[in-house]
Amino acid sequence: MTVPRWLLRLGFHLLYNQLAFAYDLVAWLVSLGQWAAWRRTVILFLRDGPILDLAHGTGGLATDLTDRGMAPVGLDLSSVMGRLASRRMLRQGMPVRLVRGRAQQLPFPKNAFGNVVATFPTDFILDPETLESVTRVLLPGGRLIIVALGYLQGSRPLRSLVTWAYQITGQRDIPESDAIVRLTEAGFSACWQDATLEGASARLLVATRL
Repeated sequence: MTVPRWLLRLGFHLLYNQLAFAYDLVAWLVSLGQWAAWRRTVILFLRDGPILDLAHGTGGLATDLTDRGMAPVGLDLSSVMGRLASRRMLRQGMPVRLVRGRAQQLPFPKNAFGNVVATFPTDFILDPETLESVTRVLLPGGRLIIVALGYLQGSRPLRSLVTWAYQITGQRDIPESDAIVRLTEAGFSACWQDATLEGASARLLVATRL
């Protein structure tokens, strides 16, 4: 059994907008507390150059990168997420470098970034328009780094319950070979990578612009 796609899309829309205040709690619960560590695995694959945090959400990764001396720029379509991320960064005394916009029409000049990162994105990330837009703003040799899923750790009953929830919502249905094909057609050299950081393991799609 899987949740109908229309219902799943509605749930994600609410979580990214009207229910965005609950996003971090939901993410923590469904990952058994490992969500933040999963998303930080992007650090292992970054190239030199400016960073675009695509679909920045509540700003967790942006603050993590800023804490490490980087200066990421964030973009998200949700104005609610923009407000939440701004408040988060201001509370921590960090500069706010956030823009509202669509991934398919990134409002940045050509070759502006050395890295574009996206953590647990929805299917927009492999949209041909998104990939064309990302290719345009990336420097030659720059990277698109996608954290696609995390490997659950914890007690067996909890892992089984959360894995079941992922399965019925389709969140484990990752088109790995299709993703490589789409990225290759968009001008990338891409591969899947497993990575571990801070005791948490995740699966990432790492694509280098040719």
